[in-house]
Amino acid sequence: MVTRLDANGSPPDTGDMLLSAILLATSIAGPMPPTLPAFASGEASLELARQLLPDARPHRTSRYVVLSDSERSHIRGAELVLEETRRQYDRWCRAMRIPITRPDERLLCILFHNRDDFVTFAEQTEDLSGAAHHISGYFSPRFDWVVYFDPDDSADIGEAVRSIEAAEADIEEARERGVDQDRLDEATESVDAAREHIQSEARARRTAVTIHEAVHQLVHNGLAFPGRGNWPAWLHEGLAVAFETDAHRKPFGPDRDYPSRSNGFATALKTSTHIPLPQFLELNEIHHQDGAHVGVIYDQAGSLVSWLYRRRRPQLLEFLQEAGIPDADGTVPPIATQFTKIFGSTKDIERYWHADSLRD
Repeated sequence: MVTRLDANGSPPDTGDMLLSAILLATSIAGPMPPTLPAFASGEASLELARQLLPDARPHRTSRYVVLSDSERSHIRGAELVLEETRRQYDRWCRAMRIPITRPDERLLCILFHNRDDFVTFAEQTEDLSGAAHHISGYFSPRFDWVVYFDPDDSADIGEAVRSIEAAEADIEEARERGVDQDRLDEATESVDAAREHIQSEARARRTAVTIHEAVHQLVHNGLAFPGRGNWPAWLHEGLAVAFETDAHRKPFGPDRDYPSRSNGFATALKTSTHIPLPQFLELNEIHHQDGAHVGVIYDQAGSLVSWLYRRRRPQLLEFLQEAGIPDADGTVPPIATQFTKIFGSTKDIERYWHADSLRD
C-alpha cells in the first residue's frame, strides 16, 4: 500500500513515513525490542528482521533476500517474481531514460505463511492505524523492507478451501450410500475444477502483491524521482499497480494491461463509481477500511499512470521528476497544480483517458 510508501538513501523525513498496501498457528514473531531504530536498510534491516522473527529463515538470490517461514515452493516463487520485477522495472527505466535503481545491498522481502503473524508484525513495527487487517502487504520506507503474507491464508480463500473439503466429505458419504457412479464422477470433477480455480487465484494474488510491493521498494531506492517522499498516495499506488500482473514470465509494466485492473476501471466508468480527475488528484491518503471503493481507487490510479505512460510519456517523465519537489520558498506545490502545468487541462486528459479505457 504506500501510502504505501520514500528518500535518497538518507533517513526518511515525515513525508517518507508513508506506507505501502495492494489484499492460527503460534506466532513466529519473537519478543520485540523496547525501541526500534529510526531507520534501517540493507544488512541492518535484515539483522533487525531476524531478531524480530527468529523462526524465519533467509533465502538469497542475486539481488534479494527473502526472509520467510512459508513453504519452500512459495519462497522460490517469490524469489523468481522479485528478480523478474527487477528486470521489468529496469526495462521501464530504460524506456523512460531514467537511472536504473542499483542498491548497494540486496533488498529485503519478508513473506509470512500466516496472516495473523503478518498483522502482528505490521502493528508492532509500523503505525498503520488499523489498516494491517485490511491489506495484503506493504513496503516500509523506514526499514526498507517489503512485507506480505501468503494468499493461501486469506479469509476468502480459506473459506473456499473449507467448502471444497466439505464437498469432498459429502461425496464420500454419498459413495458409501451407493449413489450412482456417474453422479459421483460429475461431482468429483466439479470439486477438482473448483480446487484448481482457487489455486490459480492464490497464485495470481501471490504474484501481483509481490510485484506491487517490489515496485514501491525500487522507486524508494532509486534516484530518479527526488520528490517521491511528498508524492500523494494515488501516485505511489498508480505506479505500483501499473506493473501488476499474474503472468510474470511474460513482459509486464505500464505498457501492458492487466485485465484484473483495466477491466475494474472500465466497470467503474460504466457504473459511475470512479472519482472525477480533479478530486482524484487530491487523494493524499487511502483508507483501507473503506472496503470495495479502495479497489476502485487502485484500479483508477493504475489506469491513469498506464495511460499517461502510453500517451504522454515525455510529460509523465517530467511530472514524476518534479512532483513533490519544494519551490524556492520551501513549499511543495499542490499536485493538481503540477499536473495541469505539465499535462494541461484535466478535463481534456480525463476525456481522452476515459475514452481509451472504455475502448480497450
